[in-house]
Amino acid sequence: MLVADDEDQTIRLYDRNDSGLPLKSFDFTSSLGLSGSSEVDIEASTRVGNTIYWMGSHSNNSSGNDRPNRERIFATQVSGTGATASLSFNGYYSLLEDDMIAWDNANGHGLGAGFLGLASSAAAGVAPEQTNGFNIEGLTFAPNGTTAYVAFRAPNEPTTSRDKALIVPVTNFTSLLSASGGTAGSAT
Repeated sequence: MLVADDEDQTIRLYDRNDSGLPLKSFDFTSSLGLSGSSEVDIEASTRVGNTIYWMGSHSNNSSGNDRPNRERIFATQVSGTGATASLSFNGYYSLLEDDMIAWDNANGHGLGAGFLGLASSAAAGVAPEQTNGFNIEGLTFAPNGTTAYVAFRAPNEPTTSRDKALIVPVTNFTSLLSASGGTAGSAT
């Protein structure tokens, strides 16, 4: 069983049948273009074939301060099975939050420019735990294997009542990753 942590970028391999320390650890910190010592804050993952996608929270910290290192999606390739399983790095993307804000502001969803309020949700000073915050907590793929559904803890929608969950489809998710973090505006 592969397990991520929200405090570092190390994926750990555990034996599902025996409790104890990890059998192996795979630290991807040096591959993710991070600055300083803050973490990606891994909150979600999903697997397509032998590729596992890992998603950071994309959130500010609990004080509302911007944390760019959390704005990461990265992928690993699985080889082997059981105790011989291994992960190799496949690239990362660091601009999804920017792309989603631009998509919302440009009315890419057809609901009206800025309808989801993503820019104000991700703004400095907004804590991610608030219903108007910005915090990704879930990730899965559509049956086509290229469209990812990104699930938010916040913001809740609509902006008038904040009582419904937000899920955003990213139709080209599997093509976003690169060795350098990607190009702004790549996500659709």
